Amino acid sequence: MTHKPGTLCLTFDNMGSAALVGQGQLAGPGPDDIGPAGYPETLALLDKLDLKATFFVEGWNALHNPQAVRNIADGGHEVAVHGWVHEVLHTLDAIEVERVLTDAVAAFHNLGIKPEGFRAPGGKRGFSTLPILRKLGLRYDSSVDHAHNDAEENTPHALPELLEGDFPTLPWKWSSIDYYHYYMHPEGEQSPDAVVRHYFEALSLLERTGGFCTFIFHPFVSCQTAERTDVLERILRKAIDSPNIDIVTAGVAAAALRE
Repeated sequence: MTHKPGTLCLTFDNMGSAALVGQGQLAGPGPDDIGPAGYPETLALLDKLDLKATFFVEGWNALHNPQAVRNIADGGHEVAVHGWVHEVLHTLDAIEVERVLTDAVAAFHNLGIKPEGFRAPGGKRGFSTLPILRKLGLRYDSSVDHAHNDAEENTPHALPELLEGDFPTLPWKWSSIDYYHYYMHPEGEQSPDAVVRHYFEALSLLERTGGFCTFIFHPFVSCQTAERTDVLERILRKAIDSPNIDIVTAGVAAAALRE
């Protein structure tokens, strides 16, 4: 990483029908797995802007969407683990968490991809996950624990730290997630202009004060329509144009923290 005062960790979550399978709404691939939804547009945009990102993908996709997963890696992006079918891991017993993550890591290995990172679906890592991550050879986490709360401080920043002294974790805030603004905002779905305004304000703060911020986008959300894709492009161009912000993958950010 360079020595710019602000660091933006650029990440994307979820692929295809994995979450619906995990929720028991589908038994296998659905219509969103032809593409899958938002991924061609997302990868094309990142290529256009010459940006690299980390994609937290469910292991199920290595089985059912292998070419889409390989396209991420072949584009020079990082592939990281997001459960098997987007399980709420912090509600599972340790043996179930280990089974889920073992299967996910193995599925990626079968594609020739060795993931280093993990993000808990839904955000909460839980108390049994860290030793399992270590056992499976994963090297960093990008989840949140039960103590993180946007209401505690009015800033998009959530600073990285070392768990148990040596395991990087890259937390984030709900207000830095596209899904929150389009589908979970207390005032209802936000307009494209409102979404742009929020992220521009977050980037301006990062530019002025330095520090670290993680953005989480979802291809099926932010590249669902041409209008939303334009919103994402405006946000990313704002970050690119800042002389005080480095845009990095989660893996790069974690490596810098270890060093």
